[in-house]
Amino acid sequence: MKVLVVIDETSFYHPNFTNDLINDLKRKNFDIYGARVIRINKKNSIEKFLISKFYRLYFSEILILLIKKFFFLVLNIIFPYGFKNNFFSVKSVFKKNKTPFFNIVENINEKKYLEKIKNINPNLIISSNSLIFSNKILEIPKFGCLNRHTALLPAYGGIWPVLQAISNNEKKTGVSVHLMNSQIDKGKIYAQKEIDISDDKNMSSIYKTAFSISSKLIIEAIDNLINKNEPINSSENTSYYSFPNKEEWASFRKNGGRFI
Repeated sequence: MKVLVVIDETSFYHPNFTNDLINDLKRKNFDIYGARVIRINKKNSIEKFLISKFYRLYFSEILILLIKKFFFLVLNIIFPYGFKNNFFSVKSVFKKNKTPFFNIVENINEKKYLEKIKNINPNLIISSNSLIFSNKILEIPKFGCLNRHTALLPAYGGIWPVLQAISNNEKKTGVSVHLMNSQIDKGKIYAQKEIDISDDKNMSSIYKTAFSISSKLIIEAIDNLINKNEPINSSENTSYYSFPNKEEWASFRKNGGRFI
């Protein structure tokens, strides 16, 4: 079975997750192709938003973010194929695993990307990125498109679900893998796992935990989807969030939230 993995090119969580996922897919003897999103439209870019709202970060958080970003860039140059199973870019993971891939700039729905995907003709697309797929993309694979999202869907769809969960003083979040449709983060859920955040209000550590369990959940979702098992009937209330406003950020801090 052909699988296309579409991943945001970020250095913080996606590289090691992508390596785990490719290795898990290899164990199922899938034929794997990759696509890395190297630039996101400004209005949807978390990085651009964070830069514009830098004053909402503590000085220590800004310093740590800059240091980590710098070191990841340097380490990626020194170790272009990773170091001791640690990777510093999605590109390095694709190269190390000899996974054929192409780059996406801003809009996966452009004709040139649509043609690339049609030429691959995947049976399944796996998504962990910030893009919105058109119906033309969603209709290509026989088994559809599975998306990884850091929340207990249908609650906390949208952007920065962990920040919003802390802002609302939730005691848990999680990871959901759902079948994508025309509505953002509202497709049928085929795998889900809770993460306790009652004592952890650090977004970075929560996301690290979330990505560490994501690959196995995706494999579970693939098995459930292919075997036509019933999707998960979550008891969570539906909610959707965009970028956090001033009040939501204030609640995040009031509840002990840390960015990193």
